[in-house]
Amino acid sequence: MHAVSTRPLPAPRHAHDPPRTLVIVGTDGAGKSTTIEALVQQLRNDRIQAHRLANVAARSWLTKFSRALGITFPTFTQDFFETSIRSFNVARNMLFAARSPGLSVMDRHLYCQLVLRRLRGHPPGLLLPWLAAKSTEHARIVLLDIDPILAFERINSRGKDDESMEYLRDSRNEYLRLAQVHGWITLDASLPTSQLVEQLRLVIGK
Repeated sequence: MHAVSTRPLPAPRHAHDPPRTLVIVGTDGAGKSTTIEALVQQLRNDRIQAHRLANVAARSWLTKFSRALGITFPTFTQDFFETSIRSFNVARNMLFAARSPGLSVMDRHLYCQLVLRRLRGHPPGLLLPWLAAKSTEHARIVLLDIDPILAFERINSRGKDDESMEYLRDSRNEYLRLAQVHGWITLDASLPTSQLVEQLRLVIGK
């Protein structure tokens, strides 16, 4: 099991070059949505314009839908639908972010679909990795890293999703690999939300 890998927070120069877009990624149970909502609310309380933008792929919905029908979609079919939905949401939210003042905080991104492809044993392809990199050229990406055991406990406590320990472990490993390859900032998601918000405010210089 990987130890929590936390890169040093950005140098103070980022305070003079704040990003317009912050992308938060991480495995299920990392607290992405909770942390983003707390960050956006705190920024708004300080009269700083901020928006939360969700780049969902409807994976949970597709899983529940297939179970309700008693059928199992081939993983390539599931990936096609998920990639299409997530790509549409990313494109829509990028357009919104470009036209809106303030900070846009994106909950998940195309890299999340690349993680799913890796876990399913599918090749990444050429288009999706290119789109993921191109669409985040001017964004700052932060990985919320969490121990799979804690992530599993969080997921079970909210009772909305059903993820295996194997999936959580493998997805965490893949996110850590991508963070190392692309130089993302990695934060310890086991910290209280208030502390994570403080660290994210250092990341964005606000």
